[in-house]
Amino acid sequence: MPDSYDALLFCGSQYQKQKLTSTVIWLEKLEHNPGQYIPASLREENHAQHVQLDLNRPLRDVMQDLARLPVGTRVSLSGPIVVARDIAHAKIKARLDSGEPMPDYLKHHIVYYAGPAKTPENMACGSLGPTTGGRMDGYVDTFQAAGRSLVMLSKGNRSQQVTDACHKHGGFNLGSIGGAAALLAQEYVKSLRCLEYPELGMEAVWMMEVENLPAFILVDDKGNNFFSQFEQKHRCASLPCGTLRKMNGSANFN
Repeated sequence: MPDSYDALLFCGSQYQKQKLTSTVIWLEKLEHNPGQYIPASLREENHAQHVQLDLNRPLRDVMQDLARLPVGTRVSLSGPIVVARDIAHAKIKARLDSGEPMPDYLKHHIVYYAGPAKTPENMACGSLGPTTGGRMDGYVDTFQAAGRSLVMLSKGNRSQQVTDACHKHGGFNLGSIGGAAALLAQEYVKSLRCLEYPELGMEAVWMMEVENLPAFILVDDKGNNFFSQFEQKHRCASLPCGTLRKMNGSANFN
């Protein structure tokens, strides 16, 4: 039997390393206040300001509001949002490939890349944090060409093909907060029901009702990408090594 074991625990944008021996357990200590590394020049005086978006309206009206806002704008979402991730996207793509119509719920609502954990007692849902949007990049152009997935919500950066698709089809990609799945569910999700593919469990398609869910505009309908603009402007000169790489989602695994 070996004297020690190493393990890597992966999450969306960072990893933790732990080492176990017969007598001692070592755990990497993570930073409790990462905000301290944001240079003063990048801090916003009015960081609490945000734009309210009522999702009970037609999606085209919501998109008109988004089109008037620059990338990086914080928005607060209230209303119905479709929840779907990897397997659901693959099934919907297969339907499209076989000549079947795509579901209208992707036409009329924002789609949130996520899957809910088991619902605890007296809660609207279990943990419901965003998954990495990059895994769905290959679907975006095809779906948006069919008038679906025109507003997406996930975590991490998206590839150039998503920026190009949004520019071509008038779509948007919004970013949500990773690493706070339980808090997001507790504070912002008011209800959750299954729409399709219940046999998939958490990978099913869901409809959630949210109130004041925080998000940020990362890609707009004009071909602007927040992360690309940030990198071009600051060139990592004033950020600790690796910070931007982690911020833009290139280390995402889940």
